[in-house]
Formats: sequence, structure tokens, C-alpha cells
Amino acid sequence: MSRKFILFLIFTLTLNIPAILYGAEDGGYAGAFLQMSVQARPAAMGGAYIGYSDDAAGQLYNPAGIASVTQKTFTSAYRMMKLDRKLGFVSMLFPTRLESALGFSWVYAGYGSLAERNTSGQDLGTTIGSNEHDFAISFAKHFLPALNVGTKLNYYYKTLGDQNANSVGINLGIMIMADSLFPYGYMDKKPITDIRIGLVVDHIAAKYPWNGASNSLSATQNDKFPVTFGLGVSGRTINRQLLILADLEKNTKQSAKFRFGGEFDMKNNFKLRAGLNNGILTAGMGYKFMMKSFALQFDYAFLAERTDEGSDHLFGFSLIF
Repeated sequence: MSRKFILFLIFTLTLNIPAILYGAEDGGYAGAFLQMSVQARPAAMGGAYIGYSDDAAGQLYNPAGIASVTQKTFTSAYRMMKLDRKLGFVSMLFPTRLESALGFSWVYAGYGSLAERNTSGQDLGTTIGSNEHDFAISFAKHFLPALNVGTKLNYYYKTLGDQNANSVGINLGIMIMADSLFPYGYMDKKPITDIRIGLVVDHIAAKYPWNGASNSLSATQNDKFPVTFGLGVSGRTINRQLLILADLEKNTKQSAKFRFGGEFDMKNNFKLRAGLNNGILTAGMGYKFMMKSFALQFDYAFLAERTDEGSDHLFGFSLIF
């Protein structure tokens, strides 16, 4: 059996590297890495953020939420994972004129490498690596007292050995500030206030076109991103000290997922967080250092063990100025 044929078989089999490395629950389809929590604040609250998304992390959950941002924000985050996997996030967010905001973001996922072997199991002395990127531009605007609308344009790029594929996809979101639908002050004395309702549709028209051609063989495969639909609700209670959030998310290739979480403001800019991400326990904390002309925010999240992979730790840093 020729070396080229062996390499072609390896390429075909390893198209599903994310399914192996991220587990059957999240893997097995294009763009699976985007379902993994990478920002510490929402991750600590069970990943429930569609109905809030009022900071740079909102670009990953509901772009409509970033219209509420009033200061420039630089954010970076990293998720420590097992099995030689990497996941990171960097973004820059700018409030613009007329109650709107513009954001730029990059999500990076590394899947490690696999040794190339022939049909007899002999190591060929080389490896196949894979990584994936999402470069995006987000824009949101506050149109009515109760409505924000946002969109995110994504450029996806994936490498697998010496092969690569790219695609463009669109995310759409709206955020409804329910309190604004009532007369001014009506909701102030209610048990739950500052109610928000978020709706999103993600990965519209996105797909990876693969071509595994060699001298004597060729195969073409289009890996479509499953379109994702999400509904989120958030609100505040206990004198607005406790933020509670719940998300319901469904894509075209998986069953629905429910996420729930909360954030308690301990005052002095220290916050405690906890949640459930589709049955997985999460927890974390955050602290904001207030300076004269800027602020530094540090966030941490812990995600309990899943599918025998061990627990994960997420770290986030934001500069607000």
C-alpha cells in the first residue's frame, strides 16, 4: 500500500479529531470548539449568558448585548485543558456613537497532534496536527428603549495536517430589556428586576469545504456547521445583588441543552459565581481593581469533570478604560 494512500486514509479519518478530543457530546461536527466555554465569567455561571452578554464575552453568546457597553475593553482568556488541547480568546470592544458598539475577537482552539501510522500500526515518524480559529467582527445598536440588535460576522479557518479549510458565517442576536416595556419605576419594587430576554441564531451559512486530493485519489467533503438557536433570560433580585441567568440552546445536530447560573455581588467589586452547564457543575469568582482612569478585572472559573477527561480551569483578564 503506497504512502500517499495511507496519508489519504489518515486525512479522511482525522476529519473528526474534535469528536475524539472534545468527547461525543460536543464533537463530531464543524465548529464544535465554539461550544466550549472559553470566557471565565459566563463559564462560571454554567455558560448561561445569552440573556445578559453585557461585556466583551457577549460577542461569543449574544452580540446584541454589547450595545450596553460604555467603555473600551480589552479582554483575554485561556482554558487549561487535558489531552494537549488549547482554547483561548482575545477581543477588543469599542463603544461607538448613538448607543452602539463595535467588537473584534479571536477564538483559538488547538487539538494537539496524532502520530501517522501505516495499516500495520507502524509509526511513520511524522505527526498530524490540527487547530481552528474564529476571527470575528461584532456590531450592536440600541434601537428602542427595550431593544438591542446585534450581528457578528465570522471567518472560520481550520488546519488538519497539510490540509486547510475556511468559511464565513453569520450570527444574529436581539436583546429585550423587559423592564422598559412598563411605566418608569414600575419594576423597581418587584422581586426580580432588570429582566432581559435574549434570542440568537448562530453559524448561518457556515461550512468547511475539504478536498483530500492526491495523485490517484480525490475526495470532496463539505462539513456544515449546525445552525444554533438560543433563548436566554436574566434578572436581578435581593436588592440587585444576585444576578440569575438561564439559557436553552438547540442546534440542528444535537438535543437541546439547558444552562443555569448566578452571580452574587459581595460588594467591594468581588463576585461569586456558580451554575450548571447541561448537568456539569461550574463555579468561580471575579474581582475588579478600580484605578483612577481605568479598571482591571480578573475572573476565574472551575468546570467539574466530564466524560473522564478531568476538570478544567479558566482564567480571564480585562482592561476597561
